[in-house]
Amino acid sequence: MACLDPETPGSSPHFAEWETDRETGRSAVDLKWSAPGTAARITPAKPLSLRDSKKLALRIFVPPNTTGTKFDVSVTDSSNRRVTLGSVQVNGLPGSAKTASYWAQELRVPLSAATRAGLDLRHVKSLALTPRSQSGRAWLMDAWGWAPGTAAVKAAALPRVDVGRTIVKEGDSGTRTYRIPVETSGKGSGQVRVYVLDPDGGRAENRLVTVRPGSNAIDVPVQVKGDTVYGDDVEHDIAVKAVRGAVVGKHRGGVTVENDDPEPVITLSPVADRVTEGETLTWRLSMDAPTTVDMWEPVRVLPVTEGAERSTKDVDPQWLEDSSGDDSGPERPLSDAHLWVWLNIPPGSTSVDFVVPTVQDQVSEPTESLRLALTDRNAEPLPDRPVLTGTVLDKP
Repeated sequence: MACLDPETPGSSPHFAEWETDRETGRSAVDLKWSAPGTAARITPAKPLSLRDSKKLALRIFVPPNTTGTKFDVSVTDSSNRRVTLGSVQVNGLPGSAKTASYWAQELRVPLSAATRAGLDLRHVKSLALTPRSQSGRAWLMDAWGWAPGTAAVKAAALPRVDVGRTIVKEGDSGTRTYRIPVETSGKGSGQVRVYVLDPDGGRAENRLVTVRPGSNAIDVPVQVKGDTVYGDDVEHDIAVKAVRGAVVGKHRGGVTVENDDPEPVITLSPVADRVTEGETLTWRLSMDAPTTVDMWEPVRVLPVTEGAERSTKDVDPQWLEDSSGDDSGPERPLSDAHLWVWLNIPPGSTSVDFVVPTVQDQVSEPTESLRLALTDRNAEPLPDRPVLTGTVLDKP
């Protein structure tokens, strides 16, 4: 997730992108106020323990280059006893639009006031931050119980999840079901979150799964329907992230369905290739069969090999700008105007027209022409395809 507006100058290291737009269970508290005194209260799903902790630690960041942001920090136990632990002040880091200065700082508040008041630190049900500054903005990343020293280190016996990949052909007919390969090894049990990614829109459904070595807890079937229509390869993927008591090795995998149908044959043919100035030259880009994907094919205007060439002043100026990004002036041969145009044939269709709107002038001119060719991805004319000619006659 990203709590910063995309238009915010600068960035934060805390809102890193992963495989999904949003991750369940991963969030921050965004605070904004225009007057002091209104508390922001954070209540977890169940009370948490601060027993054996000496201080409450907070990770908070404020906008860069700001100073003097103040909060009172309070906690409430399961018996609804509320105690103000103390106050914190945080200043923004120096920064600009080119720095990642929305960076959280750790602030610690002693728990001594809660102990004196007899608060049940084994069952803390909520945390409250009350702004004391006149106005401001802040983000709370997390909070936890702090004690001096380091925790005792011991080897953890954890289950490990690795997601594999199966590659299959789509086939010409029928429906087959495959399962995404997932291996769980190691020891013990733990929880992971499994995101099932939509191959079309990037959306994801997720669920919390308890895994054990050798189990098939992560069972994701994929249905593959065969057809005879050209399309892209499709990846039906899952992404797995550890939540509690587990580790993840290869976090993403799935079933890749390979298209096994031939790409349609593309042809370019004239519709109106001999017109009088003021009319529109038209060619048709056609496929011998529809597809399930957008097909983008490039055509290019080439220099003429004989006679006069149509110029940039002889076509509609808006069309020229839309098609090439060039202006009509200064006047020059049309082939010098970077007219390399990608045409789109949408799914289910089999053709699209390429048009060149000509303009009429009052100047007596000879017959003019332009040459048009299908090209490869490097703008080179395809050697096995004809170069077509469009002719424009002077209006009598």
